[in-house]
Amino acid sequence: MLKEIKKFYNKVKANKYIEDGDGEIPITFIKVFHKEYPRLPSFELPKVDKQESEFETLLDYRESHRNFSDTSLTLNELSKIIGSCRLSERLFSVGDNNDKVENRTYPSGGARFPVELYYLSYNTESLENGAYHYNITKNVLEQLLKEDFSKIKRELISPYLENPAGTIVFTSVLSRSEIKYGYRAYPYSLIEAGHMGQNILLASSEIGIGSCPVSGFVDTKMQKILDLTENEIPIYSISLGHIKKG
Repeated sequence: MLKEIKKFYNKVKANKYIEDGDGEIPITFIKVFHKEYPRLPSFELPKVDKQESEFETLLDYRESHRNFSDTSLTLNELSKIIGSCRLSERLFSVGDNNDKVENRTYPSGGARFPVELYYLSYNTESLENGAYHYNITKNVLEQLLKEDFSKIKRELISPYLENPAGTIVFTSVLSRSEIKYGYRAYPYSLIEAGHMGQNILLASSEIGIGSCPVSGFVDTKMQKILDLTENEIPIYSISLGHIKKG
């Protein structure tokens, strides 16, 4: 990892979870203020017909769920969700020689694909509790650690989520992008994780599984659990589970 990126990461990572203070919540935490140019010309866009579009329906129904039931997540459900970030059967052509390189269901700067996926299982059918790495080339989960995370779950998913069945963790092996993009490797990794995250959120919505993106985990705890080297950093997570009714 480049020294400047490592220095910046050390400034922004969380070494412990800090809860919000008591008292009245500022309006700027609640209300979203939209930017407008009322004195300039504007042009109304045609309305999109959403009636027969499954994609438009998924977009409308996507929301963050924070309360989950005790129902286990099945391997079929997890496969559908995590498999939304997979290798594509179509190869990508580059260069004058039209060389074929790896393609995936999401874009990556320079096709460097620095982002890795891990899965923390708390209540997944046919899967022991613990940490797993998603091997994208073989479409398998590789077991890294057997452990019940119930006592440290608030440090992994924040105290604002109740009873998720599992958490998908995004990390970045920055050197894959640094070799081509230098310091831009860091923001490019965050952008890539965002692309992947939207795939996962929409795939979850399609099969009725609740999801909630969180970046407020404790970095040092996550690094230890996943046994990451100093050149691979956790950057994002999405918790999953069946939605608690009522």
